[in-house]
Amino acid sequence: MANPKSFPLVRGRTMRVTAVDGCCAPAYGPDSMVVTDGFVSVALTANINEPEEIIITNANGKTCVRDAGCPEFQGYSVDITFCEVSPCLFSIVTGQPAFVDAAGNVIGFRMNSKTVVCDSGFSLEVWMGVPGVACSGDAGAYGYLLLPCLQSGVIGDFTIENAAITFTVTGAQTKDGNGWGVGPYDVVLDDTGLESELLEALLPNDHLLMQLTQVAPPDTDDACGAGELGVAATGATAGTPGTYTPTNSYGPEDLAGMTGVTASPNTAWTTGQHVRTRDGSPVHWSGSAWAAGPA
Repeated sequence: MANPKSFPLVRGRTMRVTAVDGCCAPAYGPDSMVVTDGFVSVALTANINEPEEIIITNANGKTCVRDAGCPEFQGYSVDITFCEVSPCLFSIVTGQPAFVDAAGNVIGFRMNSKTVVCDSGFSLEVWMGVPGVACSGDAGAYGYLLLPCLQSGVIGDFTIENAAITFTVTGAQTKDGNGWGVGPYDVVLDDTGLESELLEALLPNDHLLMQLTQVAPPDTDDACGAGELGVAATGATAGTPGTYTPTNSYGPEDLAGMTGVTASPNTAWTTGQHVRTRDGSPVHWSGSAWAAGPA
């Protein structure tokens, strides 16, 4: 291992949350990620399955068999405390629908008992300061934490009083089976010094990545902060289900939005073929127009 580096970490600087799909891969869409510095803390608690220790004593009271077993790491529980109300972010990390005004602007969040947090998830990236670490050129040095696959949490206890009000998202859990790969963002430098995605894809059962990077955190947004991940699709290829094109694109919100999306093939799709819109509905190409349901 060439030139291993150790580094100290201080303070949380910036956070990015990204919605993930059912395979815990980045969910491309117009409001899929939020960048903020309006957080107080991110607390990780390791979940350990403690083994049952086996001890057998002999007739003289002395230990003749002892097996302590092996602790099993099962992931992290994550609590995030915020000092700013970011409705778009809260919607991503809780799976709750956002609350909008008459113009469609996101102005609030809700907690609904019928929302199943197990059905939604997000990834979490946090940049930290790294004091005293030499950098190259004008680049800075940062600690980079990635939790690629988190089950959504809930807004926990809070108090309204003559003091600052903070909100804590609690109950979020890291899970096996992430589909993050190298990720959709440039977060490290490659061997030519250019910004790049992760240089090595995460394994499906990686729960956490911590590393040194010289790529600065993304800029925060003083507004809601919801940002686009990927581009709007211009085409849809038949399948069960099919896919949108170009690569890393996202489909329309509903059937009405499919106007202008080019079907491939342009003849009527065969039985069962469809693509899904962002509201989860299957749609297919009839040969002359987009229609609801699978072909």
